[in-house]
Amino acid sequence: MTNNDLTIKEITEEYKEVGNFLNTRWPLKDKNQQIFARTMKVVEELGELADEILTSMNLARDTKIASFSRENMEDEFADVLASLILLGNELDIDIEKGIRKKLKFTRDRFGMEEKSK
Repeated sequence: MTNNDLTIKEITEEYKEVGNFLNTRWPLKDKNQQIFARTMKVVEELGELADEILTSMNLARDTKIASFSRENMEDEFADVLASLILLGNELDIDIEKGIRKKLKFTRDRFGMEEKSK
């Protein structure tokens, strides 16, 4: 993967490959267990991001604050997003369609004009 300008669709497809690999490497009994595991991973990663955010706000123990780096926070953010995409794929959600629909809803709700492409 060399293109830095990936679309949501391309990212989703990349994570379908990752998800298939993970499901093969650590097989679970059925689809429900896979969905449960992906959901728990989202929660775990969100907790790690929250911890990094609290640390960035100096709301953690001193040793953690001393070792804070923005790069760690960015990595944790990416982990949350990746986990959400993996969960969406497991649930057979059209992620791009869902995001477009939610953006339109938000723009309409707040009276924002649609961006021209």
